[in-house]
Amino acid sequence: MKRVTIKLCGVTEESDALEAAHLGVDAIGFHFTEGSPRYIDPEVARRIVERLPVFQAKVGVFTDVPIIRILEVARRVGLTAVQLGGREAPSLCQALSPLSWYKSFRVRSGFDPESLSQYPCTTFLLDASSEGGAATEAAFDWRKARTLGLYGRILIGGDLDPTTVALAIEQARPYGVDVVTGVEVVPGKKDMDRVERFVEAVRRAERRMEAPSAY
Repeated sequence: MKRVTIKLCGVTEESDALEAAHLGVDAIGFHFTEGSPRYIDPEVARRIVERLPVFQAKVGVFTDVPIIRILEVARRVGLTAVQLGGREAPSLCQALSPLSWYKSFRVRSGFDPESLSQYPCTTFLLDASSEGGAATEAAFDWRKARTLGLYGRILIGGDLDPTTVALAIEQARPYGVDVVTGVEVVPGKKDMDRVERFVEAVRRAERRMEAPSAY
């Protein structure tokens, strides 16, 4: 069975991170861009990371942050990967190696799939979240994500929640899913009942994709 990776992003509390790991979330994401409503101090993140299982992926999310700062935070916190969500040049991203990194793209009208080819990484996040939490244009057609697998592993995210993630998975057939606002009480604080339902919905979608009728 193809397993869909689940990343819970924007975590700010230790209890949320530990419970998410217990529920089967594969990766915990921390926002390190100052000014973000989900910003977490690196020292707080470091203490959370120390409590997480060794096999748990710990991802730092940065938007147009100087490379020296990214490397400093990654080392201090104990990150296993970095997600870059701004206008970072391919050369800057590549300079992060050997630290594992991947690029996030906002998929809006005018999005050029060829932009993925400019970045020498093996994973990409397609972020379809709406500005300000309100839909201002038609939702992204996740079926388009299938064709982007030729560039690398595709994560999908943006306004996914326990009621919408299964259909998104069936349409996109992604490597993984990224959830933030869809399981929150307020920015940075997760509703663990919703996280549990989200995980269950992802696993049900996996089983349906494996069923003969899915093809």
